[in-house]
Amino acid sequence: MNSDIGRWIAAVLLSFLVSGCSSIRARTETPDKEWTVYPGIKRDVKDTDELFSGKSSDPVWAKGMVATMLVIDLPFSAVFDTVVAPYDLYRIYAPKDTDDRKAGYRDKP
Repeated sequence: MNSDIGRWIAAVLLSFLVSGCSSIRARTETPDKEWTVYPGIKRDVKDTDELFSGKSSDPVWAKGMVATMLVIDLPFSAVFDTVVAPYDLYRIYAPKDTDDRKAGYRDKP
């Protein structure tokens, strides 16, 4: 029975980490033109800087919790960003389908 409780606790903690994962947040909130490699790590560092530089108006206890989550998330973001780096590079350097390019292909015989 104790192992079942431990599994539930682990599942809940893992779901909190995944839902707050900076890598996923950065990829869903970043427009195509601003896509970069390792966006999760950049997001963690940026958010941590905002907390400690005084740009955040949150209470001190909330800043402590958020900073702790960001520090815990940093190695997970590093691993995730490394695994998906080939996809990031593809998105950065692959030609985008635009209406102008499609129109240019139609004009050629």
